[in-house]
Amino acid sequence: MARKRHKLHLVREAEADGRMREIFEEIKQALGIPYVNMMFQAFASFPEFFELFWQTLKPVLATREFFAFSERIGAEGYTRMHNYFAVPDLRSRVAAMQFSPGAQSEIIRVVDLYHYNYPALLLICAALAQAFEDPREPSLDKVTVTAAHPLFGEKPIMVEETVAPVVTRRVYEEIKRTLGTPFLNTCYLNFGRWPDFLQAYWESLKPVLKMPLYEHHRHAIESSALSCASELPEPLQLSLAHMEEAGVPADDVNAITSLTETFLNLLSKQVLNIAFAKIGLEGGVRSQAAA
Repeated sequence: MARKRHKLHLVREAEADGRMREIFEEIKQALGIPYVNMMFQAFASFPEFFELFWQTLKPVLATREFFAFSERIGAEGYTRMHNYFAVPDLRSRVAAMQFSPGAQSEIIRVVDLYHYNYPALLLICAALAQAFEDPREPSLDKVTVTAAHPLFGEKPIMVEETVAPVVTRRVYEEIKRTLGTPFLNTCYLNFGRWPDFLQAYWESLKPVLKMPLYEHHRHAIESSALSCASELPEPLQLSLAHMEEAGVPADDVNAITSLTETFLNLLSKQVLNIAFAKIGLEGGVRSQAAA
């Protein structure tokens, strides 16, 4: 299929109204998180698609299997980062920055939030990519129970690019340039609340991102997400034919499929990148592969 380049537009939570606002609230409730991720904000810029997307995604998020697979992906990302890369002791660095005990605890909590959230988003994206390319019907012998998952009620405080100090904006720009994305994932805007931590984290992570080994493990995480998505008892019913029947414009379909590929790549990176932060805040590790 020919793919058109799409200039990314985000529908911010503050801008959403009517049915869009309702869907945003339902997404937060279904995932147990206090904010709407950039992926959903981007897909919300295609209103005809977004309603259809949420209606087919909602039953998927109601299954125990979805969150079990998501947890598996997060654990795999943590294991790969722990076993194959050297992660510095960010815990000691944070302590040396003389943050208050409350700030140190908050940093750990938000990293745990993203360690939970990014694998779930990656699994959603993988299921969406499969729905476009290889649609399948629900399993006739599926066995599932109501989903149980963590609940995060404390909304992260973001430092948006427009209000960030000059030094922080430079780090933001370098993150976007290095990751090849026109926008910042929520975690980086959140880390911008603690500029010294953001700087220490980014300077430690940046060399890892340039390693061929990193791309190998990123691809492995993406493949695992696609494999888990194929085993979900409630596959997304979002084939190209479904979208056409629902009145999604052809140009939007092209842009949505391209955007899905972009997020599949980016979120597989984020699973590893947040595992790096989590391991660092636990004291870091020397690469077992290099030992």
